[in-house]
Parts: sequence; C-alpha cells; structure tokens
Amino acid sequence: DRMGRNYYKIAYMAVCLNIFIFSASYAQLNQTFKNVFDLFLQDQLILNSGDFHGDHFIPAAEQANKLLTPALNSLIATNISNFPLSSTVAGQTFDFSTGAPVRIAESLGPIFAETAETIGKRKINIGFNYSYLNLNHFRGLSTRDIRFTFIHEDNDDENPRNDEDPSTPSLGAPSYENDNIDVFLDLNVNAQIFAFSATLGITNKLDIGVAVPVVSIDLNGNARAVINSFTYGRIVTGPLPPGRVPADFEGASHRFGGTLINPALESETSYDQNVTGLGDIAVRLKYNFSSDTNVDFAVLADVRLPTGKEEDFLSTGEVATRISGIFSKKFGEFTPHLNLGYDRRGADFDSDEIEFVAGFDQKIATGFTFAAEIMGTFDVNKDEAIKLFPGSVAVFDDFTNSDGNTGSITKNVDLSNVPERSNDNTLDTALGFRYSPSKRVSLLGNLLVPLNDGGLRSTPAYTVGAVITF
Repeated sequence: DRMGRNYYKIAYMAVCLNIFIFSASYAQLNQTFKNVFDLFLQDQLILNSGDFHGDHFIPAAEQANKLLTPALNSLIATNISNFPLSSTVAGQTFDFSTGAPVRIAESLGPIFAETAETIGKRKINIGFNYSYLNLNHFRGLSTRDIRFTFIHEDNDDENPRNDEDPSTPSLGAPSYENDNIDVFLDLNVNAQIFAFSATLGITNKLDIGVAVPVVSIDLNGNARAVINSFTYGRIVTGPLPPGRVPADFEGASHRFGGTLINPALESETSYDQNVTGLGDIAVRLKYNFSSDTNVDFAVLADVRLPTGKEEDFLSTGEVATRISGIFSKKFGEFTPHLNLGYDRRGADFDSDEIEFVAGFDQKIATGFTFAAEIMGTFDVNKDEAIKLFPGSVAVFDDFTNSDGNTGSITKNVDLSNVPERSNDNTLDTALGFRYSPSKRVSLLGNLLVPLNDGGLRSTPAYTVGAVITF
C-alpha cells in the first residue's frame, strides 16, 4: 500500500545516509593540541645545556597533556554533541489512517522547544536540518586570544635557598627558573551539523523519534610561543668585532633557535584539521498525559548514544540522557510552551545540567509560523567545570642593584588568561520561522544568539532545514 511504499523510501534514504557516513574522513583531532604543546615545550626548545641543566620544560608538557589537552578536547566535543536538535513535532504532519497521506493544516510548531502535542497514531514527520556553528568565544574571551603560560621546572638540587631553609619556596633560583613560555593557540573551531530526523506516532499519545547527525568539524589556527627570558641580556660599552660576546653577557637559557647573541625567542606553527563523520544518534520518546485539562502535559526522554568517534570530537564517548516535562496550551493560533528538564551527562569535564526552554509559536498565515524561545542551562556539579590552567604560580627573582646590595622579589605568574569559573551556565534566545511552500515541503530558519558569556559559544549559530513528506 502507499504507506508501505513511503516506509521503503525512508529506508532507502537512511541507507544512502549511512553510505555517506561510513565513507567519512577521520583525522584524530584530539592529538592537535598535544602536538602543539609538545612542539613548543620539547621538540623545538634549545637549551644552553650544562652538567645540571636538562629538559626543564618536559614536566610542563606532561602537565599539558595530562590536564589541559583533555579539557580542551572535551570542551569542543561536548558543545558539538549536545547542540539542540529540532522539535519532534516540527514540520508538516500527515494522516495515513485512510491509506493515503492527508495534510493536516495547523501551526508548524516551534524550532527547538517541544509542545505537549503528539503527532498522532500512524502519522510520520521526516526532517533534514543544517546548523552552522563558529565556536569563537569561551567565557567571553575570543578563542583566538586564549593564552597558556608554562613555567620552568623547580630544580631544587641547584637551589641555594634550600641550603639555608629547605622548606622555603624555591622556584626562581637559579635565575634560569624565571624563564617561562607563553603559548597562544589562535584557536578557530567551525562545525556543520546535518541532521536527518524522523518521528512516528505509535499511538495517539506516544511518539518515537530518531535523529542521525552527520558532523563536519574544522579546527585550525596559527599557534605562537614566546619565551619570556629573564636570563638573556647584554651590556655593551662600545663596538665589538662580529661574533664577539661581551664579558658581562648572559645568554638566553632557553631559545627556539638562533645564537647566544641573537636567540630566537618566538616560534609559530600552523594546524588545520578537518573531519566529517557520524555524530551521536539521538533516540527520543514522548508521551502525552493530557486529558481535558487546561494545560497539556507530556514527558520527553532523549537519549544520545555515543555512536560518533570520540577522538575526532564527533562524540563525548558517553551516553547522555535528558528527561523533560513539557507544558503547552493552544490559544487559537498562539501556542506558548515551557520545557523543564534534567540532562545526565557521563563525560569528563561535562556537568549534569538543569535545562529550560520557554517560548511560543504563532501561526502568522497558512503555512507560515513564527517561533521565539529563551533557552537556559545550569550546571549542577561545579567539580566538572572546565579548568584550563587556573590560578598563578609564585616565582622568586634574586637581584643585585647598582650599589651591590642583594635582594629578591616575588612575582605571581598567571597560568592562563581564561576566566576562572565554577560553572558554565548558558542563556540563549532563538528566533525562527517555518514556511510551507507546498504540500510536501516545509522550510525552517533559526538564529540562536547567546545572552550571556558562559561556556564555549557560537555568536551566533544558524540553523536551516527542510521537512519532506513521502
């Protein structure tokens, strides 16, 4: 029958989508930051080696790979994997109860929010969405400007302070321990999400849906490292022959190249990685509990399965489960709605969240709907907050002034310019429309704009889509 033929068409499209997904490219994006830090802190670094002066930035590289790299990787993956999907009731709705698809004339529904209404028994919605994200700000700071500072290893064996008091903080003596390295990532992250979704009415009160995202990620930048050298300096009282080093010259203890007289204290490296592949598949169930009440009520269960490749930021690697209560009410062609939910996240550096979406959809004309929403997330566990080298380190600097008197000062070196926070609560507004130019096709457009600076954000994020009925 016609309904059976429509199911075959849907299955055919799913097979084509899977062929595209499994022919996708993989690049192991999670190695990108590790390679940058290793290059600057180990591979390119040249030392004025002595009997005791070894590779004293290797501990910094190990710390970066143990703490900083996983946090950066998780920050990107969780924001892409948890980008909101479109509503399960959005788009054209058709009735197959007579054996032939009959279009139902009603509001086309909200964009990201849910209404309590289900699509009805033996009805089906098919949708295709495309979203573009430029994740260019983290906690209000441009990702292009993110800076991390790596300090020298504390070489206690060669510290004269320990001879007097072993308990005295000692970083900064000998003098080469004052050297540190700033790394600027110049990070740019773009993501494109193409989602195929289908919702089927099992009964008049129960819907089941699935969303299959294909994600393309571009990760690029021109990273730069700067050695803040406190050991490099010279006092020249007159002309010197070429290559002659003055007697009171102290060469740079760390450099990327050059010579003692003209050291290279800066280095750059470019990275440009792209990957396309299957993201985390979402399975959604919605049950409508309403029965002649003033306000319609439903419950939605949304499970994100870790089907994407974690090392390419296509997945968090863990199951995420969201349970939401949905309240809505039709007032003619105006439908306000409120969604309240709890999102259980299993990945590291990704707190469970309390979420809400409040808004409305308004039928402006036949086949045209306007939707507006306020969306918020609130982190539950502050221990899961992203921590990118927080705090500062005290460094002691010994000096001798022009009178021959000696002393020391304490400098606090900030390890990063990223704001320190115990949560990354977010607040966004979504403004969009749905337009149905024909019986078989409806289109959508949406603009998601941040209202605060929490988390890693796209300013703004765009979504366009189409709903096609077979």
